[in-house]
Amino acid sequence: MKKISFIWKVIVLISFFSMCYAQAISQVSAPKLSPDEVIRRFTTKESELFEAWKDYAYQQENKLQVIGPANTISGEYYQLSEFIFSDAGKRIERILRAPQSTLSDAGLTMTQEDRNAFINLQPFALTAEELPNYKVTYVGKEKLDDLNTYAFDITPKAMLDQRELKRMKDQKIEGKYFQGRIWVDDIDLQIVKTSGKVVPEFKQRFPKFETYRENIDGKYWFPTYTYGDDHLEFERGPSVHVRNVVRYKNYRRFSGDVKIKEIFDDVSAEETKDKSTDTTKSENATKDAIAKPTEAGKTTKPAVKETEKKTTTPSNQRPIKKP
Repeated sequence: MKKISFIWKVIVLISFFSMCYAQAISQVSAPKLSPDEVIRRFTTKESELFEAWKDYAYQQENKLQVIGPANTISGEYYQLSEFIFSDAGKRIERILRAPQSTLSDAGLTMTQEDRNAFINLQPFALTAEELPNYKVTYVGKEKLDDLNTYAFDITPKAMLDQRELKRMKDQKIEGKYFQGRIWVDDIDLQIVKTSGKVVPEFKQRFPKFETYRENIDGKYWFPTYTYGDDHLEFERGPSVHVRNVVRYKNYRRFSGDVKIKEIFDDVSAEETKDKSTDTTKSENATKDAIAKPTEAGKTTKPAVKETEKKTTTPSNQRPIKKP
């Protein structure tokens, strides 16, 4: 009995010291920083991240649904795009799949502001260049899955200035800024999650959303999943229940020997050929994102996006869970 008791004491002591060691390592790996220093670092890294993102080919799948009674789908917008590189090294958007939108059946249409939210505001939150336009408030430390994070509330300064809001309303500027909360990993000092919406809203309405990121190539926390479920309240008429899902997948770092045809992982060569030649159908299906009541007969052709290639280097890989 005495021998067994001694062994248990040793096990307890080893466990205790192991916990103390792990806690000490955690404190060493995440040095204490002031909120202002964290803001400076994560906005600088967000700028770096945005530039590095331009050097990646990837697929983006957008789905916006209007939810009717009994959880039925009364209207839907869907588009699958591939951001790829031309032989000249320019990144372009190619539409792979875009069935005719049925949002108009539910009384909605898409706008350029919504498309901007899909492409720019939902994936990325706050770069160093945009920081002067925002009020950033430190909320505190929060545990996010297996990550320790700093939480910040983000408010556009324009939303606090009535004169600026009036100017934007007069000039019909909507959905220009992100407003909400962000979570910053306390080791990499990069944004790993955002939650909020695009503002301001005057005639248009934009759904709340959450964007989750994953570590790509061991260095950059890129967006991989956006989800939103919200009721849009217009000035006239009943509220509209919408559900928004965006998936970013198949990230591939650009290199000169990558050919466009090698990037289409989810689409057959025959379908790709059909989609690239059938431009009329694709253009009509990309009328841009949600927001204002339907105006019959209006369509907007999608712009081709181009960016110069950059270079990146890999580092540590750490996961974050999606809902």
